[in-house]
Amino acid sequence: MRFLFEQPELQRALAEARNTEALEEAFYGIGQLSERFRAPDIYGRRLFAKSLDDLTPRVATRLRLQDLPRGVKSNDNVCILATQFYRTGGHTRVVADIIQRLQPDGAALLVTDTYREQRVGQFFREGSPRTHLEERAFMLCTAPTLVERVLETYMKLAAMRPTRIIMATHPMDIVGVIAAWPFRDVVEFLHHADHFPSLGATLPFSAHVDLTYTCHLACCEAGLAPTYAGMASPGAMTPAPASAAPDRALRIATCGSPHKYRGGGRHRWADYAIAALREPGSELIHVGPTDEALIQELTGALTAASIPLDRYILANFQPSLPDELAKYGVDVYLSSYPETGGKANLEAMMSGVPAIVPLDDTLPPLIQYRSPLPRWVPVASPDALPAAIAQAKALRAQFGGGADQAALARETARFDDYVAMRPIAPLSSGERLP
Repeated sequence: MRFLFEQPELQRALAEARNTEALEEAFYGIGQLSERFRAPDIYGRRLFAKSLDDLTPRVATRLRLQDLPRGVKSNDNVCILATQFYRTGGHTRVVADIIQRLQPDGAALLVTDTYREQRVGQFFREGSPRTHLEERAFMLCTAPTLVERVLETYMKLAAMRPTRIIMATHPMDIVGVIAAWPFRDVVEFLHHADHFPSLGATLPFSAHVDLTYTCHLACCEAGLAPTYAGMASPGAMTPAPASAAPDRALRIATCGSPHKYRGGGRHRWADYAIAALREPGSELIHVGPTDEALIQELTGALTAASIPLDRYILANFQPSLPDELAKYGVDVYLSSYPETGGKANLEAMMSGVPAIVPLDDTLPPLIQYRSPLPRWVPVASPDALPAAIAQAKALRAQFGGGADQAALARETARFDDYVAMRPIAPLSSGERLP
């Protein structure tokens, strides 16, 4: 198995823990592993924590967590098990999309809060016991130790007796993985981490569901029998916006959090921004939060290139990327670099805007973007961006044709079929990771 993440000392500590104190220490050490995931030998190069996964059944037995099989899995009583939620981000957006498709019954949210960063009150809207995710019910675990939190999560699941558990936990949430194991015949591992190792990815839950195509190819290679569900988009299946008038200046959009634009491989994001704005009068609309470091870098680079700063438009955080693309009449979407955005790329393509995705073979293999939806154009360097823009415009002219609509329908149906528990059409590309 490629992309293995081995931690011999923690694996041994977990296997040999003979009392609650030793188990707590091992749990804590595993939870802190994510702080190192940006290290060059891990980020984008490790995906499977198999040795730690293999210990899950043993630890669950040691904690006397009795198996509670449900038999037939269904959408009668769905629980989404998560570590924590944020106001923004693709992870939260995917869960919101799942809950929306499960209405009117919706789903209950059970949050382990393994890292002790959440408070019940911070989620609820004024005058409502629901969060912005529109769940049926919200439960937050608050036990003081990680071992106790495993027991608390398990007992809440046992009380709920869900007929389907969608596990959308953070990569190193040992609490969620162990507590969910006794319900494994109705647990689905929702694999949303292309770039980092994830506990639970190699365990035989009732289903292993990949949200992104690169991750799916890696999981297929590992023999995990995964399902590729893709992701949904609020703009899915909408007709492509009308092409811009020939004499109107080019409008390009990008979207992402600051970390997706930080650092680089062969190039920097600022290099792509300059290349995008070389065409006279063109504008680059940046949707999403920014920070001072990113703004300073862009200001310095654009000034040195004699490009007016007002042509790089900071649109800040917005609840809907498709709405912003329509608002600005965007012609082409330019993905973030060096880290691409799978959800944002998809939302742009499904909204009728072709995506240009910077690829860089000096970067780790698991962050190299792939998608079976043929509405995107790869670009290898900022110098090649003008040609990629021309190619994207030509691609856009083909949107709405028979082959394009068939591909769009297939990609959109995947996520809907996954949530509804309908059969998902198999992929036939035969593509493999290099």
